[in-house]
Amino acid sequence: MEPLRWQVIAEGVFAPAVVATGERGLTLFARAASGELVVFQRDRGEWTAPRSLGIPLARSEGPGSPTVPVEWPIAACATGPEEIQILARGAEGELVHGTLRAGEWGGFDCIGTPANWIGGLAVPMGLASAPSACSCGRGRMDVFAVGAAGALLHSQWDGKEFAEFESLGGVAREGCSDDPLASGVSATSCGARAIAVAARGTSGDLLMKWWNGASWTAFASVGVPEEPDPIYPAVPCQVPLAGSPVACGGGSTRLDVFARGQRGNLLHKRWDGKNWSAFESLGLPRSAQDGERIPFTGRSVACVWGKFQLDVFARGSDGKLYGLCWNGIGTMIRPESEAAGGAV
Repeated sequence: MEPLRWQVIAEGVFAPAVVATGERGLTLFARAASGELVVFQRDRGEWTAPRSLGIPLARSEGPGSPTVPVEWPIAACATGPEEIQILARGAEGELVHGTLRAGEWGGFDCIGTPANWIGGLAVPMGLASAPSACSCGRGRMDVFAVGAAGALLHSQWDGKEFAEFESLGGVAREGCSDDPLASGVSATSCGARAIAVAARGTSGDLLMKWWNGASWTAFASVGVPEEPDPIYPAVPCQVPLAGSPVACGGGSTRLDVFARGQRGNLLHKRWDGKNWSAFESLGLPRSAQDGERIPFTGRSVACVWGKFQLDVFARGSDGKLYGLCWNGIGTMIRPESEAAGGAV
């Protein structure tokens, strides 16, 4: 089988978010160097030139109707054939939301901020992380973010309005209060009923929380990447995740999770409906000039399942956005020419 290879998608963009559209299409959002929100579309394997949706500012209600600055990264969620919801965090922790419908961008609106009620007074607490969103059905969306106290917050959108945020707690500890979540989360639907929420634990492990259509499980660790000990190669040693995970569902029996490893490579772990695989490295892209490996940076990672196709995107330290596409045949193996030095 021909090895998978990283391909350059764009240059000078940051914080990608991607959704599947149509039979084989993708819509990719990113931040341009100018601060603009730009959108790329892929149809039949070809990418369009970037289209600017402007500097992201959210409309708000109140005296003077000030605009709210929008922070990065953003989240994108398809809720219909030609309808994509875009969500982000405002500068004061607000949830902001906009819709791209049939290619027409309506701009962001400020939805509001979670609050604690103290003596009849609503005290704004704000979102502590960027939101993540997924859809289990047309015209519906579930939104997740980490709250000010480190708990996982959840809201539902019915196509018109957002419900009040509810707290789903932090990371449970036996006999103690919950530990706060240490970083942002990634949520994805797995079929028409299930939802998976991925997070990075304080020890660098992968944490997962599930909605089965009726109730939520607690966050549970599904492991830490391992690689051979440099002195005793037969002994595996744990290597914590270096970045927050991103997750995407490929139906009710497939879930894929990606995160940056300590070597700057991209790690992949999958669930087949019954069991989790070990972490595997998807390697690093190489420079076209000198063949040197290019590490990935920060949290600029996005992934999506389309029709029989999995795409993952990550930003390299050279400022380029790279993509890797798998057609569902065989295993998602490491690119052969990029495997050297990568952690498994």
